[in-house]
Amino acid sequence: MKTIPLQAIDQQPSLLDEVCGVLLDGGLVCLPCESTYRIVADLTNEVAVNRLMQSKRRTRQAPSLVFIDGEKMLYQVAARVDPVTLRLARQLWPGPLTILFDPHPGLPARVAKQLTKATGNLGVRVPQSLLLRRIVGGVKRPLLVSSANREARQGAGSAAQVRKNFANRIEIFIEAGDLRPGPASTVVAIVDGQVKVTRPGAIDAERVVRVVYQSEVPEPATDSALPA
Repeated sequence: MKTIPLQAIDQQPSLLDEVCGVLLDGGLVCLPCESTYRIVADLTNEVAVNRLMQSKRRTRQAPSLVFIDGEKMLYQVAARVDPVTLRLARQLWPGPLTILFDPHPGLPARVAKQLTKATGNLGVRVPQSLLLRRIVGGVKRPLLVSSANREARQGAGSAAQVRKNFANRIEIFIEAGDLRPGPASTVVAIVDGQVKVTRPGAIDAERVVRVVYQSEVPEPATDSALPA
């Protein structure tokens, strides 16, 4: 496992290229994402997905999380994107809002089956982390994401615990010291045009509802908060 200090990424642009290269080769990368460390893998690479799942010993009944960098990539992972979803995406991404989707039929069949067998859905969001968005943009592929802790155990904010648990499982660890706990993302499902908050979180449910029931789908933000 190679350790890269977080501050070095901006100082040495070649390191970001190295991280993207590892992911494109089917490797695993652990990095800070808001209040926890996350392990990421190329969602389209079956070998990489299997490695991530095995490293976590993942068995819990929850939707798998996927990070994308914008609206265009959403159509690569979601079977259907309706107008209500676009309202949420264009106003609340990047941000701590995870939206549940049926997987796109173009995803590798075994990957889709493995990741959705618990709930039938993928959880998708554009992360607040600029680093993660740069990495997703660099590999030009959606990333499967999981917190850097063993199943049902704590420690995803501890750099030392990450090294202990995953030193032999990941290729690169981007370290930022110990991370402070923070609120989880809000998780929502859109069913027949209606929003259902399946897990309360950082974005207030009332705010989600206000966005959903606007009369028109907003155009993408002018500051490219959700890149096309």
